[in-house]
Amino acid sequence: MESKPHFPTTRDIPPTAFRRVADGILNLVYPERCLICSAPTARQQDCGVCDACWARTLELEISRPWCPSCGIPFQVFNPEAEHVCGDCILEMPPYSGARSFGYYRGELSRLAQGLKFDGRRNLSGLLAPLLARTFVQSWDRREIDLITPVPLHAKRRRERGFNQAAVLARSLARLLAIPVSEAALTRVRLTLPQVGLTDAERMKNVHGAFRSPGTDLIARRRILLVDDVMTTGATVRSASRALLEGGALRVSVLTLARAVPGIE
Repeated sequence: MESKPHFPTTRDIPPTAFRRVADGILNLVYPERCLICSAPTARQQDCGVCDACWARTLELEISRPWCPSCGIPFQVFNPEAEHVCGDCILEMPPYSGARSFGYYRGELSRLAQGLKFDGRRNLSGLLAPLLARTFVQSWDRREIDLITPVPLHAKRRRERGFNQAAVLARSLARLLAIPVSEAALTRVRLTLPQVGLTDAERMKNVHGAFRSPGTDLIARRRILLVDDVMTTGATVRSASRALLEGGALRVSVLTLARAVPGIE
């Protein structure tokens, strides 16, 4: 069996004596509960996710075979049956390759939503190592010059207070020792939420929504574009085109979770 790279999460770092005492006192007054199932958890180390839910999260990891272009997994049991999927045959995406850690369902979807909508930024201590693990299975860090997150429009960022993709990208950059910048790409048009839109509506919704400054920051550079969830791929396609038009040599895409038709 192929061994998988391991990047330690906050769960793997033993808490200090002071941290254990502080957590114990805090939990007496305000008990920490699992974000997913409400079971008791250690406040700092677990990041609000119990052992059972974390184990089920890891079980959602996507395994080969997958499309070498867009990264969508094939529902077959032969790991050698890797080929370009039908959608990519009809229209190759602008990015050179896309990968995701796991299926956007169950515990992983709840963690992605907790980061995005509940402001649980500490979850990056658990989720960024999963991104790093996925990255090194598909790329060599010497193949990437710069990491950049899919940006939010300024209005939406003000409403949410942060960009969840940027939180993941910064944590990932520290793990991989690759430069990161949020200045490589901007969202110039406020779009509707993609949830509930058809594939065609998603493509139209994000068409022309991004722009790259086209400076030396990205000129002739190999970019890793990071986002939390990939559904139809409309957002990362539009963002990748903007980076290439701005002068990027190549764009690769890495996301935490992937929505796969037929898997809920």
